[in-house]
Amino acid sequence: MSRETAKAAGWAYLNLAVLWTFAVAQPLFDLLKDNPEFFAARGSSGFDIVSFSVLLVVLPPALLLAIELLLGLTRPEVRRAAHVVFLGALVALIAAQALKKSIDASDTLLIALSVLVGAAVAALWARAEPVRSFLNVLSPAPLVFLLLFLLSGQISELAFPSEAKARSIGGVARAPIVVVLLDELPSDTLVDANDELDTERYPGFAELAENATWFKNAYTIYDSTERAQPAIMDGNLPAKDRQPISSDHPNSIFALFAKTHRMNVSEEATSVCSRDLCKNTHPEESYGDRISSMTEDLGLVWLHVVSPPNIENDLASVSENWGNFGGGGDEEPVSAGAEASTRSNLNGGRAVRFQEWIDDIVPGRRPALNFKHTLMPHVPWQYLPSGKRYRKAPNDVIPGLSNQSYEDTGQLNVLLQRHLLQTGFADLELQHLWKHLKDDGLWDDSLIVVAADHGVAFPHARERRRLTRQTAAEIAPVPLFIKAPGQEKGKTDDAWVETIDILPTIFDILNLDPRVKMDGKSAFSDEVQNRDELRILIRNTFEVLRIPAEQFTRERRAIIDRNQGLFGSGADGPGRLYEIGPHPELIGQPASAAGDELDVDLAYKRDYANVDADPTYVPAHVVGRVNGPDRHPRDIAVAVNGTIRAVGSTFELAVGDDGELVSVMVPESAFRKGRNQVQVFAAP
Repeated sequence: MSRETAKAAGWAYLNLAVLWTFAVAQPLFDLLKDNPEFFAARGSSGFDIVSFSVLLVVLPPALLLAIELLLGLTRPEVRRAAHVVFLGALVALIAAQALKKSIDASDTLLIALSVLVGAAVAALWARAEPVRSFLNVLSPAPLVFLLLFLLSGQISELAFPSEAKARSIGGVARAPIVVVLLDELPSDTLVDANDELDTERYPGFAELAENATWFKNAYTIYDSTERAQPAIMDGNLPAKDRQPISSDHPNSIFALFAKTHRMNVSEEATSVCSRDLCKNTHPEESYGDRISSMTEDLGLVWLHVVSPPNIENDLASVSENWGNFGGGGDEEPVSAGAEASTRSNLNGGRAVRFQEWIDDIVPGRRPALNFKHTLMPHVPWQYLPSGKRYRKAPNDVIPGLSNQSYEDTGQLNVLLQRHLLQTGFADLELQHLWKHLKDDGLWDDSLIVVAADHGVAFPHARERRRLTRQTAAEIAPVPLFIKAPGQEKGKTDDAWVETIDILPTIFDILNLDPRVKMDGKSAFSDEVQNRDELRILIRNTFEVLRIPAEQFTRERRAIIDRNQGLFGSGADGPGRLYEIGPHPELIGQPASAAGDELDVDLAYKRDYANVDADPTYVPAHVVGRVNGPDRHPRDIAVAVNGTIRAVGSTFELAVGDDGELVSVMVPESAFRKGRNQVQVFAAP
């Protein structure tokens, strides 16, 4: 290659790099600066963040240039034409983002205008020297944007971290510690009509409660996992500039017990236990897999940024969680080595990882801190209390089915039903844990904590985890059970305990001095015992919402009454969870008791042909589209093998054009081995 050719190639690369940065890299940098938890939640190392950022800016333009050079081997004018096309395409992507923000137009018009702008700028570049010179002047932009990103406040902390170190505490801790932090579980879910623990429906919680103190009025101080979980881990109120990483939480439970306890720690959405302290709890994927995962996730995020509104609605959601937004793949089995991002942890292997953590709880001369944050019973809802799944992939078979806005309360009730069913599975996991502790002789001497970071609400609006004054009664109350070493009798404590009080309570029970200041107080302290007002930090603004305890109790009572009216309690038998919807008197009757059969394209029709082919899966979620004129909402009955097993009503999504839909849960006991017949009828 001649010097002149090399110079031309160099300028061509810089042209592509500039436009690529404006079209792709800089929009992603802006999003990541606002959402640094994308890296924090997946435990990305500083090297991963720096190298990924550099590759994002440098590599794609290099690949485009390589294509140009290969095409130029045929004829030089082909290479120049390819360069013009690439420049035009990148300008079109820049224009698409600007037009989407500035005008309200159809997808077709937005795409046409973007292409037109791209073609016009490319033509100007080819014909006008000033345009080429201007693009050359912008050559430093990729480096400038890269440095601004890596040196920005919270990204800089992640890219160039300082890890937390083990600290000395006052006193000697000899008790094994077992902490399970559940996710997205309100205490309202666990109680019966008398606001007492539903021991029949949730025997795992009941088994712990026999030997533990149940703080039945515990509540969260924040509604989002990336700050609610670390607040439990270090006993401090969340702050805007703190991320779920060890350097921002130097006085965590891990740092405070690292000198006295072995670490058996599994965090599924945070990285508060540093790699120095939890060397064996941060399984390493290959560098290629980590970069590939980030690329896939951010590719979907960028598609949301650039796509016209209607096309964007058809993309997998990126609003529910950070990391691996796209989902995909079967849920099980995935080993603990998959703990790379929150979304991938939600999508796969939750049960396997919990069991792997249990298996690592072993007796030893040195006590262990066995700490598990499990993304259960968090969405995606796909488990039954038996442990079986009722859908194999994490994403809804009809996109948006679980997270749309619904005018129809009936469909919200189905979502709530699925939440309760998955809570039953979380309870089953606790049963496995208790058996393991008792079999290994660790139960009596251990300090055991089970809590949740926040609850989940079921309003008509799409956002189900945003705490407001209206949703507080569902999102604020969380379960909290603490068994002291040697405790043999269960107790109930009515104090209004905040989640930041959990760690101070652990130190109080063990008679230890953490030697660090915490915002939280022991649940047994006078301050907590006399508390008569809830305080909760509002997401993002960090303004304090205060609710009088007496008023909150009345509002929570209304939620409990709603749940009981819909699902009863465990004393009513396991089938009671499925007896919701209009015309429940039809359940158990022959299909002939219903009206006309509807023509429904059932999403899991193929699976009905051979139930039990996969012993971990049963197609208990009847989902489909009704053919013919849309007549929603209309009452329906679902029959399995000639017997009506559930009732419901048809509905439509708030966003999208999927027509009249069916989404009903039927008991897994309705199915027999082999071929089954599932039919949907209009209710009489």
